[in-house]
Amino acid sequence: MVCRKQVIVTVTVLCSMSLDVCGAFSSSGGSNGGGNRPDRHMSAAQRARREEEQRRGERKSDVIPGKTSAISGAKDFELNVQRTELEWNVQASGSERRVKEYTVRGMDALKMLRLKEADEAFDALYEIKPDAYCWQAGIVKFYLEDYRAAAELFARNANIYESKFENMASEERIWRDACELKMMSLTKRKYRESKPPLSQIKEKDMLGPKETRKVVRISEELFRASMENDLSAMTLARAKLRSICGEYDGDSKKDGKRRKLIDQKMWKLNSWYYLGLHYDVLGDNESSKNCMKMALRQCVSGNGTDIIQILPMLHMALRDWFDDDAFEEDNNFDDGDENDSIWNDYLQTANGASSSSAANTIEESVDNMKLAQLQNALKRRDLKSSGSKSALKERLKRILLEDAASACGKVTVDN
Repeated sequence: MVCRKQVIVTVTVLCSMSLDVCGAFSSSGGSNGGGNRPDRHMSAAQRARREEEQRRGERKSDVIPGKTSAISGAKDFELNVQRTELEWNVQASGSERRVKEYTVRGMDALKMLRLKEADEAFDALYEIKPDAYCWQAGIVKFYLEDYRAAAELFARNANIYESKFENMASEERIWRDACELKMMSLTKRKYRESKPPLSQIKEKDMLGPKETRKVVRISEELFRASMENDLSAMTLARAKLRSICGEYDGDSKKDGKRRKLIDQKMWKLNSWYYLGLHYDVLGDNESSKNCMKMALRQCVSGNGTDIIQILPMLHMALRDWFDDDAFEEDNNFDDGDENDSIWNDYLQTANGASSSSAANTIEESVDNMKLAQLQNALKRRDLKSSGSKSALKERLKRILLEDAASACGKVTVDN
């Protein structure tokens, strides 16, 4: 009996002590440091919120860049181009200011078609800074008929651009090839071995970034194919550009009035100009003149900021191609809007019943090829190159028409 009473007393004391501990823990806020719920009962969102508040408290007086969102009392710099330019002029060295001065002077003279003045400014620029990036200086040399110096400038600027930005210097590559093709056209034969070769551009990295501007990419393919004497690739690239340009049938009207479509992306302007430049360096002046006149129609009034806006005028002025002949019509006047696909100009049937400008371009180019050129073009495509000249023409036309159709995502030639 005595033992039972001792056990009861012991259990009572232990229970009392346990209750006292629990009460003290609860009154102190538990393990949450003052909260009403312990950590084990907190949700993941509540725990994350508490941790974020702790981090914000730690960063409140922290001014390490990358951790604080703003410094107390600081403000953003004003986006003022004129003020930034003024501050740069104050901080720039004398040579840096002269580089900018000659660059602006040369560009302004080029836009005003004063090539001698532009050439002097760009020459002064390169005397101060031989590694300056200014590919427009090559255009001035080209139209002053100093093709070797122009090619050297284009190659140098292409190497600078591609090594610095790791992107394709497509315009520089086009113009460098244009210089060599022009020299070959003027001599009517390949360069004499006694002449030093023109400056070269480093080989393209096939795994590197690609040219994203469609017209410029096709134009670069056109000039490169001419350099490699790949007539089939040249014909196909020319047909693609001609398809973008449109037909010579601008008679469509709306409400009795002709409405001009604005070439905001300058696809037609670039296509017409590079086609005209390609014809020019190959010695086909008549075709070049027609293309340049159409390119001139696409230029905005008042001389735009892009260099391409003044090149058709410059080309025609130096070639003295302004005359009283009417402009040939294209489909620049239409009822549709600019969002219509410009690639719907491809042929619809293989027999030419509704052939487009692209099909006509292919047919004209193939008809002008000699027998040896036809055989070489077919061999490059691993096609049969034996047979009569007419059979070779039909064979090459068919494969080029199929390639042209597939380029716009549709097959229009029956097998």
